[in-house]
Formats: sequence, C-alpha cells, structure tokens
Amino acid sequence: MAQVTLLCGPSCAGKSTLARELEAGGALVLSYDREAWARGVRDGRPSRELMEQIDREFLEQLGRVLPTGRRVVLDASLSTRAVRDRWRMRLGAMAVDVELVVVRAPLETLLERAHRREPGPESVVLDDQALADYVEGFEWPGEHEAHRVVETA
Repeated sequence: MAQVTLLCGPSCAGKSTLARELEAGGALVLSYDREAWARGVRDGRPSRELMEQIDREFLEQLGRVLPTGRRVVLDASLSTRAVRDRWRMRLGAMAVDVELVVVRAPLETLLERAHRREPGPESVVLDDQALADYVEGFEWPGEHEAHRVVETA
C-alpha cells in the first residue's frame, strides 16, 4: 500500500529538511513553497488562487503516483485541524496509508533559524513578530489526532 507522510509545523521547524531526507530515499515531495517559488512568488505570500491551483495539481500528481506504490511526502504547514482533516479525507478516498508527522522546535530556535535564512524555494522568510504570531496561532494536533512528533532542537 502506498504511504503519504503529511508534514505539519511552523516555518523554520525543519519540515523541508526532513522532506529532503525522505526524498533522498526515493519519496516524491510535494511542497507548496517549492511550487510557489517556481511560479515566481518570492515573498512567501502566494495568492489564494495560486494555492488552490497548486492544491489541484498535487491531487492530480497523487492520482498518478500513488498507484505505483511510491511514498509521497506533503511538505506544508498544515496549521489547522480543518486542513489536516481535508488532506486525510482526500487520501482516505485514495485508500493509502497516511502518517502525520509534527515537526517542532522552540520559538527561540525558530527565530534563530529565521535570522540565518536566505529566501529560496524552501525558505519563506518571516520577521520575528510574524513568526511569533504564526506559532502562537498554530493549531497543534491533539490527542484525538493520530500523529508522531519530531523535535528538531
């Protein structure tokens, strides 16, 4: 059975680093940040329309790749339960094994990493307040949402 790993966590937590490790092992990585960057978005703020287009294209890719049994990694923040539930529903309809991996680091570590970041296809750069606000508003998976936690600091 094909497996999809959903990576969940705020900016600078280490999701893309983990995704690259899984990619090196043969997984297909679907990354909203990579796709937005490839389409010219350099400020980390793609339009809703572009995100919806990328979302549709990811679903099409999944439809082609999952029947081959190849592992897929979705590199996204998945910052709300509703977004995670939507992905689980979609993947459940495709009859695949879904794993939710929450990537976490303390705020101080996230801020340090943000200060060292250069903008790029996997590196959305946020100022300190924007990152702190994002982390504060993050809807972390609770006990009724099956997940595994990876601490990166």
